[in-house]
Amino acid sequence: MSDVKKTDNPVRVDLAILNDTKGVLKLTDEGLIYTPRKGDQIRVPIENIDHLSYKKTAMTTSTLYINDMQITVCRAHLWAADIKRLKDKNGVKS
Repeated sequence: MSDVKKTDNPVRVDLAILNDTKGVLKLTDEGLIYTPRKGDQIRVPIENIDHLSYKKTAMTTSTLYINDMQITVCRAHLWAADIKRLKDKNGVKS
């Protein structure tokens, strides 16, 4: 059996901006992980995502809304779809 953890298998990874800080946003089976260039990592477990929506804001970027956070990413609609799929897979009510 493999020793690879769920968090080692990202579903989606992309550059992102949160609170005017550039970083990397990663979605795993367990939740979202935002790692800024400077500062502390932010983790949001799938079961703690209560509010999920997105808005296209520019030709190349869009805004992903996770609870009270606004995250600028490319293709936020795909992020939202993947998060919803993981919530459904884990039996988390939307």
